[in-house]
Amino acid sequence: MPECKIVAFQLNGETGRYQKQPSKIAFNKLPFELKIERTIDERIIQQGADQIITGRIVNHRREFFSGLRRTQYRNWYHGNDYEFRKGKKINSLVIFEFVGNDEYLNVYYFNHWYKHSSRERAEFVHLFIGRQIH
Repeated sequence: MPECKIVAFQLNGETGRYQKQPSKIAFNKLPFELKIERTIDERIIQQGADQIITGRIVNHRREFFSGLRRTQYRNWYHGNDYEFRKGKKINSLVIFEFVGNDEYLNVYYFNHWYKHSSRERAEFVHLFIGRQIH
């Protein structure tokens, strides 16, 4: 099983955004706040996500952006993040778990690890979530 970073968020009822909770070891690939929204982008919908999760816009760029693709498990979704290193796009798998009537969000971030085959990715996500809930 590849290594993942786990980052906890809690919903701020006033802003409607999930806020990162303090942890001993910082992980800066996820911003302080995340927001869930419906998407109208047909390309994202065709990839299996009718919702997106985003960070704020800073310097005309989103701090974070991913589609939320449903899994077979209730309240679990997956998506991806990417960055460019030496001109090459590097994807990272991200799995999202909504807990406590959506008040909490756990993000499992597989830094620089991604299955490009949608079938293999779905199999891995299913296996990973199964291990978390059993």
